[in-house]
Amino acid sequence: MQEETKKEHTVTEKQPEKKKVNLDIRPYLAIGLTAILVVMVCIAIFFVVLRFDGLFSGFQKILQSLQAILVGLVVAYLVNSIMKWFERFLYKKNRAKGKELTEKQCQKIRAASVGFGMAVFLAIIVGLIWLIIPQLVVCIEDIVLSMNEKVQNLTEWVDRLMRQDSPLAGKLDTFIADASVYLENWLRKSVLEQSDFVANITTGVYNVVKTIFNVIIGFIVAVYVLMTKEKFIGQLKKIVYAIFRPRLGNVAMEVIRKADEVFGGFFIGKIIDSMIIGCICFVCLAILRMPYVALVSVIVGVTNVIPFFGPYIGAIPSAILIFLVDPMKGIYFIIFIIILQQVDGNVIGPKILGNTTGLSPFWVIFAILLFGGSFGVVGMLFGVPIFAVLYYVIKRVVEHILKKRQLPEETDQYTELDTVDIVTNQVKMKETEEPEESIRRYEETKEKSKKLK
Repeated sequence: MQEETKKEHTVTEKQPEKKKVNLDIRPYLAIGLTAILVVMVCIAIFFVVLRFDGLFSGFQKILQSLQAILVGLVVAYLVNSIMKWFERFLYKKNRAKGKELTEKQCQKIRAASVGFGMAVFLAIIVGLIWLIIPQLVVCIEDIVLSMNEKVQNLTEWVDRLMRQDSPLAGKLDTFIADASVYLENWLRKSVLEQSDFVANITTGVYNVVKTIFNVIIGFIVAVYVLMTKEKFIGQLKKIVYAIFRPRLGNVAMEVIRKADEVFGGFFIGKIIDSMIIGCICFVCLAILRMPYVALVSVIVGVTNVIPFFGPYIGAIPSAILIFLVDPMKGIYFIIFIIILQQVDGNVIGPKILGNTTGLSPFWVIFAILLFGGSFGVVGMLFGVPIFAVLYYVIKRVVEHILKKRQLPEETDQYTELDTVDIVTNQVKMKETEEPEESIRRYEETKEKSKKLK
């Protein structure tokens, strides 16, 4: 028996062991996924570059279909500050009584705050429409009906300003006459004749009904968003942390908070600043007895929302309107607008806005020209805060890379930088001479030149 067991052991020992096959396909999966991503990126670039018109038109259709939602989000964002102020006021008033608020009472406070904010917002919009529309109609009718008289008064003023035999006066008279004929024809064909709804009844009624419908739905969406804004914010954070890892999620939330700070501070501050400028303009123009006081004040105040170029965009057509009525008052208006914008840019604007965007004047002009040239008036309005957020993100990325490389992050340390030591990462500054040394060198070269002569 012992011999048999030994034989069995020897047989089992001699049997070859089965090798385990290690099928690790993870490297191949990584290569395959990389190849798929490269192909998808190439296809996306192909469609963006060669099919840009179709892509842009599709994107435009999506925006048009979501126009009511976009209007609601914009209205909710603008009304949010008014709602929060009234909500804080109601909470303080109820806490002063020493009673704890129930959930139902908090909902009632939120509903009252939303109602108050929407009422203030609608009152501002209706007030602007009530001021600008009747004045605009009267202004256009007045220009069209009394164009010849205004042109004659203007040419007489030019003739009085210059001598009758001056060639410049004749050229100015011809230019004014041609411009007045062109303006009168344009107003008659483009404005007065186009106001006939019988000619364009189908498209006109459709556009009006669609606009009214989108505005109504937008206000309903705004009310719903304001009533449950905490839930929407929570869902946004949930999506961010589901897509990104916690570290990148924190960075994304920081960028979102910065964007909210920039957009909120910029637009709320600009609206308050423009309202103050519009009121000052109305009072001063009324004192100066300018024509079209309400219309010009609204134009100047509304266009002041656009940074840098806004005051000039509003001042040019307003000056032309006043100039047609009375040329001297047009000149006084231009002088007044220059003084008003200096006061706004140096006193009122910095007090209200501060440095909400964090951009220098060069980057403000760059953002307005870039986005304004690409998207028109909307780009000029939203270009500065959008570029401010992009500038902040790029700045943080650059500072993070420099910090990793153990290089200084402050811009001032790079103004006089010459080189960076590749071993120690130490910054080497340019060698600058003292003023006395430079003067001494100048005197030496001067003496040498005299001796050579």
